[in-house]
Amino acid sequence: MRHFATPAEQPTTASETDVRCKALDLDQKKTLACAIVLAGSRAKRWQFRRPMMAKKSNVVTVGSLRPRYQSALVASGLVDDVTDISALDPRPYRYSEGDFVCQHGDAAGSLWIIVDGSIAVREGNRTLFVRRENEVVGEQNLLGNGCRRWYDLVANESQAELLEIEKGGIEGHPQSNILWRNIAKIISLKLKDATIKTATQGRQLEDDTRILRAYTNEYALSKRMQGGGGRLTEYEVHRAIVWFSDVVDFSRHIVNLAPRRTADIVQRFFNAQSAPIAAHGGHIDKFIGDGLMAFWVLSEGEDAGEKCLQALRAAEEAAKAVSQTHIGSDPLHLRIGLHIGFVLSGDFGSTTRQQFTLIGPEVNKAARLEQLRGTDVVEGSPDIGPIRLSEEFRDELGQPIKKRYRRRSKANAKNIGEIELYS
Repeated sequence: MRHFATPAEQPTTASETDVRCKALDLDQKKTLACAIVLAGSRAKRWQFRRPMMAKKSNVVTVGSLRPRYQSALVASGLVDDVTDISALDPRPYRYSEGDFVCQHGDAAGSLWIIVDGSIAVREGNRTLFVRRENEVVGEQNLLGNGCRRWYDLVANESQAELLEIEKGGIEGHPQSNILWRNIAKIISLKLKDATIKTATQGRQLEDDTRILRAYTNEYALSKRMQGGGGRLTEYEVHRAIVWFSDVVDFSRHIVNLAPRRTADIVQRFFNAQSAPIAAHGGHIDKFIGDGLMAFWVLSEGEDAGEKCLQALRAAEEAAKAVSQTHIGSDPLHLRIGLHIGFVLSGDFGSTTRQQFTLIGPEVNKAARLEQLRGTDVVEGSPDIGPIRLSEEFRDELGQPIKKRYRRRSKANAKNIGEIELYS
């Protein structure tokens, strides 16, 4: 609730009070007494009203402005080159934290100068700006006839004191042209500051986007943007191709390498896989040590055969590229498992940290395909190639590709049992 800041509210000595009382004529004394009684009765009524609403109280006219009010007016820039400030009839009001000075949609008939405290400019629950002492607020909506407030102005501290100047006081002032010029300058400076802030936020957004893309894939990022920052992504069941890969015996290769050398090699073999995956429409889900998980999501009715072919081409290119990375004279080798099936996608994790990923039995099957060794084979060829296709994945391919991947094996997979694969 706001109320008018009268001289009676300020601390004074006994002598000062006597002088002020003597200066008042009988009518002024009656007016002041009525105002005090009226303010007291209104204070009682407001105990039962909504505390967030700002209400304008009856005003007791003050003959002259106090020095700190004059100082705030001068510092605001509103009265530059204006000779008669008092003709504006500025009226001081106080607000408690959370009180509305004005609300979106209100008729715009005043502007305010902040004498003490700060005012938040809000759009709904979002604070756009915080204006502080000696700044003008509410001036932009005065331009034009029938204008209404664009935003809420809300007291941002336990106590905020403002000088209110009505539009009629500006229009009726002898130097109104100078006042409107000053208002235009104030708006111009705010626009300049807002432009700088917007540019800074734009650069920050670009930096944040780069960071996001460094830690998540485009598919997950698009889902997150659709869901909005306030909630998790939707959980959905999709048919998807799942890829797991791992560098064979990598730990043995790096035992004696310097840390920076190891990091360089890891980056090289992940680059060798990331490029073909992206080129063929896939998304990297995560890096797991020297392993990698990727996926291709199929939309409803999409041809699975074409997407499986793209995933297989990415696997062949990745295996070839990784083999060109050497530690000494030893080339690195890649194992890749490819499977297709129905998976659950969404944000999974704890209450404080989540990650978009795919989960389900079909994801586990792709991981087990990559991990199989010759000793796990119970039927067929124990010589498993570097690229392992599940039976379901191979069935989606055309005959020429099936002939290339015709080596059939049946193997025991951990926690799954026997699975059929081709390489």
